[in-house]
Amino acid sequence: WKDITAIAVTYGPGLVGALLVGLAEAKALAFAIGKPLIGVHHIEGHICANYIQNTTFEPPYVALVVSGGHTHLVYVYGKYEILGKTRDDAVGEAYDKVARAIGMGYPGGPKIDAAAQKGNPAAISFPRVFLEENSYDFSFSGLKSAVLNYINKANMTGESIVAEDVAASFQAAAIEVLVEKTMKAV
Repeated sequence: WKDITAIAVTYGPGLVGALLVGLAEAKALAFAIGKPLIGVHHIEGHICANYIQNTTFEPPYVALVVSGGHTHLVYVYGKYEILGKTRDDAVGEAYDKVARAIGMGYPGGPKIDAAAQKGNPAAISFPRVFLEENSYDFSFSGLKSAVLNYINKANMTGESIVAEDVAASFQAAAIEVLVEKTMKAV
């Protein structure tokens, strides 16, 4: 404990319950060991994690932040300018819901990715949602719904689905949007 100089905690954005539990624990710990409490913005924490391994990494750059509840494109230049963000389902949330729908469970990201490596990304044509021209915002609810509708239709008609192909086709659609918008922003 003597080597710890401060306690850092995410104060938002995020799920209120999780934030409250984390904040209460961090406050109690900081008080108990007599160290300062430092609030960290969730998205900024994701961006700054890059500096842990890349100590010479410096702005300006464009950061793509992909987490369970957030998908952001941020221009970092000493300050942060949000270029685009999730309008509905974040890509991580879509991954979790698709993984659950094809019986892979939670967390969806690593499970979908592992299955996608064994599947055919061109097996099913899922939509790529780019929104308005020149928009850097993201919308993954339509992609998620298309996958769920595909699965439901197959179940209703007695068709079998190949989970690896669903995973690969879903991931190809999601990543295409992420990469294209990021490269456009760059």
